[in-house]
Amino acid sequence: MTLGVAPKARIRRDSHTQRPHLPWALDVAAGLARGAATVDEVSARAELEARLPAFRDALLGSPYYVRVLRESGLHPGDLRRLEDLRHFPALDRATLARHWEDVPTLPAASDECVVVKSSGTTGDPVNVLRDRRDCLLMWAVLRFFTERTNTVPPPRPRVVLLDALPGGLEYSVRLPLFHDGALHRVSVLRDDTVARLRRVKASVVFSDPEGLRWLLAHPEVPSPQLVLTSAQHLPGTLRDAWRQERGVPVLNYYAATETGPLAWECLEDANRGRFHVLTPDVWLEPEGDEVVVTRLRPSVLPLLRYRPGDTGTVRRDACACGFHGWTLTGFGGRGACAFHTPQGRTVDAWSLAWVFKHHPLRAFRLTQVTRERFTLELSGAPPESVAALCERLTAALCNLGWAAPVVDARGVEALASAAKPLPFRCELALPS
Repeated sequence: MTLGVAPKARIRRDSHTQRPHLPWALDVAAGLARGAATVDEVSARAELEARLPAFRDALLGSPYYVRVLRESGLHPGDLRRLEDLRHFPALDRATLARHWEDVPTLPAASDECVVVKSSGTTGDPVNVLRDRRDCLLMWAVLRFFTERTNTVPPPRPRVVLLDALPGGLEYSVRLPLFHDGALHRVSVLRDDTVARLRRVKASVVFSDPEGLRWLLAHPEVPSPQLVLTSAQHLPGTLRDAWRQERGVPVLNYYAATETGPLAWECLEDANRGRFHVLTPDVWLEPEGDEVVVTRLRPSVLPLLRYRPGDTGTVRRDACACGFHGWTLTGFGGRGACAFHTPQGRTVDAWSLAWVFKHHPLRAFRLTQVTRERFTLELSGAPPESVAALCERLTAALCNLGWAAPVVDARGVEALASAAKPLPFRCELALPS
């Protein structure tokens, strides 16, 4: 089984329907800029609390929240200030997965809703209802990120989603919300990838660490102005290499399928691992040891005290980079893990995460025990699906450099974890 490039995708191309949302996108970017620059905490909280009335209305439109709050003796009207949030029940990922049809408000036809599926790397994949603006949000946030990094895109900039995963989709569409540009999703597995990227001359590139390493190893491809990744545990050496060899900043942001973008990692060397929160769109509760998100941006999916399963502490911060706001420290999201090919090449284990997305299971753990042998622990996987999963995983490992990988699968009742599961481990004794 060889996993190459997926067949050409059928992608929505009525990009002219994005244009009416441009004022909204500009307003989102401007709001994020204000949120990152408001020195006075009282003023910053006032802007956040100004969004509570619309959020209360959304809770009233959610069958799930109406029922749960009534059972708790609460009403959306009880949420008057940010401090009131601590009295409200939290929503964890497993509960959202069970009640995903009842949490959203009743959408209108004009919302143009779609259902997307989160990755299955931390348990059951979650169905997430998104409205049109949820789907367009990243381009508004990208406007903010380019302004934050003093990146000035050229007229009609090209944005590339560089896909290093086997079986990745490819497509090209117009991008009116980002300076009338264009978006290209390109797989590194094609023979003509370098030539295509040279023609595109991307101003902005999104990719995972594996894709960033591939692009760095091809200096014949014109350098973008800005690179973005949501790796969460971005290797510092990779970020340094991009800056030293290409003169390009790498912006690492924290996002989840359920919530959208939440924060970005400070670009100052002394502040690595500190993620600045994207207020006023989201509120991350301070002082605790777990990430708890209330999304204040209007959406068909209201999220009240949502717990994505990540650890970290949020505090008000005045950063050397010029940021004023709330910062997430001690972030314990995805655990970084590297696998090692028989030839000694290091591979980001998370580049295999896509394999598990469409297979029914509660949780998994993939452990490299020798250069060629892996142990796959599966919780809640139907027996008839295991062979297909192992075949797909073996093919993916072959595409990443293994000649004859061996995957030993076994079922387990549960995988113990203190917070978000760490589904990839390496037990190789490597030379120091």
